[in-house]
Amino acid sequence: MRWRAAVKLAYEGKGFLGFQRQPHARTVEDEVIAALVEIEAIEDVASSRFKGASRTDAGVSALGNVVAFDTEFRKDRLLHALNAVSNQVYFYGIAEVPEGFSPRRASQRWYRYFLPSRGLNFPKVEESAMTFVGKHDFKCFCKVDERSTIKVVQSVQVFPLGDFLIVDIKAREFLRSMVRRMVAAMEAVGKGKASLDDVREALAGKGFQFGMASPENLCLMDVVYPFDFKLSCPAPLRKALEMKRQSNFIELAFYDRLECQSNSESHE
Repeated sequence: MRWRAAVKLAYEGKGFLGFQRQPHARTVEDEVIAALVEIEAIEDVASSRFKGASRTDAGVSALGNVVAFDTEFRKDRLLHALNAVSNQVYFYGIAEVPEGFSPRRASQRWYRYFLPSRGLNFPKVEESAMTFVGKHDFKCFCKVDERSTIKVVQSVQVFPLGDFLIVDIKAREFLRSMVRRMVAAMEAVGKGKASLDDVREALAGKGFQFGMASPENLCLMDVVYPFDFKLSCPAPLRKALEMKRQSNFIELAFYDRLECQSNSESHE
């Protein structure tokens, strides 16, 4: 029986030139589609109505991106099969969703940035972060395309962790490069290179440019919907994670999250 699957996945950004397919480049989307075709879960993108939730930039990692597609593959074996053939993409959550479901229509996206704290005034960073909360025109904080630049940021939290300031930003949707430009503004204020008024003027469309924070320290932590995913850590995934346990990516809590889950769920 044909059904529509939503699958939660993770990947280390440095292994790909972004999420979205592009000619002559290795992308997350290409790897996911290739894995689905190899296990015969789908024939092609069009017939399966394959879609991804968030098109992360080159270098950006993800702990909770989501793809959706139509398939006849056994639900209880899908994650196992995908992890057995995939290279550097990790599949750990699954849900059966309505026929019209699109992963682009999420309730919330949560990004986390690991901002090196050296030379930063923490209260200033935190104060500048709060200016982004609420409804604003982010045309000075994105690469403008056909979409409206007016967005609502649900929350921004900043807290210290070792040699970093953790910046958690949550919103229903983001514009291209929006998070990295917001963080660059927070960093500029924290270093005394820009003021809170500069940030406010940019949000008012005055055109102040702060540049972009590097992509390597950015991670898409989760994409949230009004339903739960069944999480599991099948044997091929456990093996792959054990091999990468000492890498920088795993140190961002990816392994611990899945290891905890694998202890509470039945193994495939």
